Amino acid sequence: MHTSNSVEYLKMLCPNYKGELYYRDVKAITDDNLITASSAGGLLFARNILAKLDVFSQDTLDAWYNYFNTGDAKYFYNLMQTLEN
Repeated sequence: MHTSNSVEYLKMLCPNYKGELYYRDVKAITDDNLITASSAGGLLFARNILAKLDVFSQDTLDAWYNYFNTGDAKYFYNLMQTLEN
């Protein structure tokens, strides 16, 4: 599985593109060790990488993502609390 900006975009850049069967119209996707994202999926791309590398606990990763996705300070405090454990 993989993603990008669109199938049409991939075909424009690579006229011989034949991966439609594996294309998913999402901002970011992980398929085993392959992590791809559209140009709008930078935050999800980073989240998928951090998850794959097991950098944070799930609680910390969720708080990190929620903070940067929303900018809501409550998630920043949640993030700090997860790091205290």
